[in-house]
Amino acid sequence: MKIIVIEADGLRAEFLGPYGNDWVETPSLNRIAASGFVFDHCLIGSPHRGAQTAALWTGLHPAQMAFTQWRIRDSLSSRIEEIARTGIFQEGATERCVVSSLRERGWKTVLISPERSVLTHPLAQSFEEHRLIGGTSDEAGDPERISLRVVRGEPEVIPLGRPAEDWAETRTALVFSELCETLSQMEGAALVWCHLSDLRNRWDAPLAMRMRHHEEGDPEPWPGTNVPRLRFRGEADPDWLLPFVSAYAAQVEVLDLCLAGLWSTLEDIASREPWMLVITSARGMPLGEHGWLGTWHAPLHAELLHIPLIIAFSDGAGQSERSQALVYLHDLAASILSFSGGDTSIGQSDLAIPPNKTWVAIGGEDLLPVIRGELDQVRDRLFVWDGHRTLAVRTRGWFAQVRLVGQEDAEEIAESCNGTEDGEEAVSEHWTAQDLTVVSARADLANLVKMRTQEGEDSLSDWEIEELRRRVRLFVKPDDRWEVNEVADRCPQIAGEFLKITAEFLYSFQSLADVSEQNARLAMSVLPNELVRGPEA
Repeated sequence: MKIIVIEADGLRAEFLGPYGNDWVETPSLNRIAASGFVFDHCLIGSPHRGAQTAALWTGLHPAQMAFTQWRIRDSLSSRIEEIARTGIFQEGATERCVVSSLRERGWKTVLISPERSVLTHPLAQSFEEHRLIGGTSDEAGDPERISLRVVRGEPEVIPLGRPAEDWAETRTALVFSELCETLSQMEGAALVWCHLSDLRNRWDAPLAMRMRHHEEGDPEPWPGTNVPRLRFRGEADPDWLLPFVSAYAAQVEVLDLCLAGLWSTLEDIASREPWMLVITSARGMPLGEHGWLGTWHAPLHAELLHIPLIIAFSDGAGQSERSQALVYLHDLAASILSFSGGDTSIGQSDLAIPPNKTWVAIGGEDLLPVIRGELDQVRDRLFVWDGHRTLAVRTRGWFAQVRLVGQEDAEEIAESCNGTEDGEEAVSEHWTAQDLTVVSARADLANLVKMRTQEGEDSLSDWEIEELRRRVRLFVKPDDRWEVNEVADRCPQIAGEFLKITAEFLYSFQSLADVSEQNARLAMSVLPNELVRGPEA
């Protein structure tokens, strides 16, 4: 039995054929999706890679890594820095790692990546083998790769590096060559985890592939391998962004070409043993939307949060099916354990549920019942936390961003953030218990809005609308796919409900943060029907 996970950091769902794209060539992904199962609404739990990686391997929500037992501590970024320095996670985190569980049952485990920071992640020690493929030491110090610039208009960006002459010479191809050789030679039960980073930090697809997306009158394709990281003041010119979009699209097509070879290898293996293939991403990639390019300190929007999740099996389970269920990336932890025959109980509570409450799954849930058609939904809401300033909430009908700390605006944050050696953004602000009073005040505003609307007021005052818009950005889902039509001022009661959900989530979070007790569900208020179904309700 084999489990193969392709985790392509920076891969956006909307650039793939299975998610509706018709201009980027992804025939291999189309074939795999037709042979497997597609989840349409998969979100990450945090844009911070260290926490998201820990979530993938433990089934915990990424934000749990920001806390110590029973009390709120530092920001998520500070917690990750501490983990990287000491190599110590919370008590019990390593023991509950999916990789550790498989190894205890005799599985071989291999982690393949071109990035040293992934192989040295504190929980990567759970893997039996670590393979660095195509990694270089000079990229980390390249200022163009790691520095976020705040710009206006059409800034000068200097191309660095030379793309490959042929797609087979790219670093992604080198990694896949190692992956296919490993699978062909490996005997017995094995988990092979392949982390790719070129979509995020090294665009080495050949120029000829970039030219496929070039039309007469367009700017010339981006000739470098470096990925600019920019924050625009004001609107970014779509024509100016075209070279970078073309380079990214070509990088996606390189991945697709590599997947063709992997699929052929798996077809050969299928006659000997069962396998499960997962294709997903640790996070998306801003390409100029909402004023950000190539950086992960961007606002919590779909281009960063919405990722592909495609699962295929050797026996054709779930073939050509797809689901509208709201799922997290870290649901993979329980799903992998389920496929391997292991224990999938990641913190399911036996406590009685209070009146007017429901259990909300924050930790990973087994997705195989959804694939088998036994379940339609896993949860009715998703929470994404950037660790300090913003909490995003997604339901079937809505997507809301709630500001938690209001002392600096987004542009001031962008100017103050710095890069770290592996391209991650460092965040100096700390989240403390005192900050929860801000959320409490916003819950009070939510109650005010609800009271006014129930009393039949025709409209809110200008001050109330302004306060609401400062705190909540609201978008209709799934209609507003690109999140460009903000409607908080037109749907004040809905915006107020999301303020209350945010306050409830944060006040309940300390019970969620105790890893040793494996809490994976929160008792939260039942969602009003209008929050579940959207404007149609």
